[in-house]
Amino acid sequence: MGLNGILSGALTSLQANTTAMKVVSQNISNLNTQNYARRVVDFSPLGAAGAPVGVTIQDIRRVSDQYLAQEALSATSASNQYDVQTTTFNQINSLLGSPGDGQALTTKLQGVFSALNSAQLSSTSSVSQGAVVNKMKSLASSISSLSSQLDNLANQADGQLTTAVSQANTLIKQIYDYNQLIKTASVHGNSDTVYLDQRASALNSLAQMMDLRVAPQDDGSVLVTTQDGMNLVSDSYASLSYAGGKNGVYGTIQAQDTNGATGNPIGSVQSLDSHLTSGSMRGLIDMRDTTIAGLKNELGSFAKTVANSFNAVHNENSAYPAPSTMDGRDTGLLASDSLNFSGKTTITLTDSSGAAVGSAAIDFGAGTITTGAGTFNFTNSIGSFTNNLNSALSSVSPGASASFADGQLSLDGGAHGLVITNPVSATPGQRGGTNFSQFFGLNDVFSTSLPSISATGMSGSDALNLASNGTIDLVLKNASGDIASKVSVNITAGMTVNQALTAINTALGSSGSLSLNADGSVSTALSSKLTSGGYQLQVASDTTSRGTTGVSFSQLFGIGANTLGQQSVNFSVKDAVLSDPSRLALCRPATTGTQIISPGDTKGLLALQALTTSKQSFDKAGTLAAQTASLGDYASGMYQDIATKSADAASNKTTQADRLTEAQNRMANQSGVNLDEELSNMIIYQRSYSASARLLNTVSDLYDVLLSIK
Repeated sequence: MGLNGILSGALTSLQANTTAMKVVSQNISNLNTQNYARRVVDFSPLGAAGAPVGVTIQDIRRVSDQYLAQEALSATSASNQYDVQTTTFNQINSLLGSPGDGQALTTKLQGVFSALNSAQLSSTSSVSQGAVVNKMKSLASSISSLSSQLDNLANQADGQLTTAVSQANTLIKQIYDYNQLIKTASVHGNSDTVYLDQRASALNSLAQMMDLRVAPQDDGSVLVTTQDGMNLVSDSYASLSYAGGKNGVYGTIQAQDTNGATGNPIGSVQSLDSHLTSGSMRGLIDMRDTTIAGLKNELGSFAKTVANSFNAVHNENSAYPAPSTMDGRDTGLLASDSLNFSGKTTITLTDSSGAAVGSAAIDFGAGTITTGAGTFNFTNSIGSFTNNLNSALSSVSPGASASFADGQLSLDGGAHGLVITNPVSATPGQRGGTNFSQFFGLNDVFSTSLPSISATGMSGSDALNLASNGTIDLVLKNASGDIASKVSVNITAGMTVNQALTAINTALGSSGSLSLNADGSVSTALSSKLTSGGYQLQVASDTTSRGTTGVSFSQLFGIGANTLGQQSVNFSVKDAVLSDPSRLALCRPATTGTQIISPGDTKGLLALQALTTSKQSFDKAGTLAAQTASLGDYASGMYQDIATKSADAASNKTTQADRLTEAQNRMANQSGVNLDEELSNMIIYQRSYSASARLLNTVSDLYDVLLSIK
């Protein structure tokens, strides 16, 4: 080899080792930089005519293992999903309290029964009565407060989802832009651009929100999809949008494929929710739509059954002395509605000692009300019945009256007390299977914001008599976020119940149907495909209103899976009882004789206390099946359900956190910067540089010697 060849080799070695030392310096300076992958230098010999003439850098490689990178992204998604869920479960558990402490619903319910037990010794004592009402108020307040707090949690999760969608949208566009920059750099021979690390950081941030599948391409770009293949970044990119929701009804995240060059949309809009299998977005959706919504419905089922069971007993009994006024609940019915009652009921007016001063015997089958002053005939309408009841009561005692307005029946005994009973030898007066007094809520102890009795007693031919035309928006949606159908149904004021149901069924098509039962309740049946897919019918909005009652069509019949949860909203003790605990119905009225109620009678109290063990029917709600259980057992089941889910989420969080740590450790070992290794490489490159420099000096000396020869 000639001196020129030696000189060329030394110079190329100096250049190559200078570059290599810069790479080592870059690695060391990024020792603690997140998502930075170390660079390694690949040397290649230079040759001419088969003889080596130097060295060059063939490539500067970013060390990265695709399998480990994908595993780290998947572990990041799963870990964040369960981290979100665990955080929310901790908030739920804080709201619920623990069984046995003073905050739990089970404790509040037991407090009511304990107060009733203590009141046996002095049922007429204002102190005992006040203690019972205070415990009832505490239970009702807990139900109402928990309902409101669950709504807040759901809205909080929805707000976090809105923020996450916005952040994900930004990251997807960033990854697309990095792809373009990396491809441009690659065309110019730069395969070691800093954009690689910036893209890796963006991918890691995006993986925290959703599961990703990343496929490297030969041009340096990456294809990014969800695990099931929905495009996020390719030659185009997905633009995400989410409008948020309210009142327990939430929409889906929309994904629109977008042309990167023009910004124009490509194809149709898709729902992203069902394509998400992990990540914080999946965790938020699951908690909002499944866990929180399910618990809200379980709480609604509990509130509804507490109200119906206590009210049923309370309406069968009477306070002592009997109350002189009774104001019923908003039934959602109108004076023009069919009465649709059967059987017999007696309304007795009593004096201050509980003795009867007169009565109005109602025979719904015969359409008569009989008093000592004569018989009053009514037709099969609520208005006709109320008018004749008003006349009948006033014939028993001047000043006594009955009225019906805004869906509420009100009775006034004037100077006398009111006691409602059912004759022992006759079928009790009922509508839709519910006794007269309870159906109208005349002697209720608990109040719900929506009608708690779903058996309305209405028939298909009954007119809706809406205040005006209205619209019901319905959604068929499953827990994964898939929407099978969204329909908007116009309900006109002149429709009958059957016509309204037919309009809804026509809109739903083959997806499902609603049917009116004999007791006036409505059943919902979805197609087998939707049922197996976990779909539920939800009412997104309902602008209908029955006359001046303020009760919508869907609220009256309890239509929609989300309607059950509303039973717990503003759950309370009835105002009349709350302001006057002596109205507690602790006596059992006599159905014969003149002494209707007596002081010290505790049969009504014992009937209320028996609710501690008596079995009640609960609707299917959340993950709890329809069942027959005591109130306490059902409440305990709610706590057990949440405890199990919470424990599962905590276990999954630990598992996925360990998985993520292992993936990150392996990534660090494979592509992370090792200071000792880099310092060792630095010494090698410095010595190679020094050797090359010495070789240059030697060649220079040789040239000097040769030039000095004459």
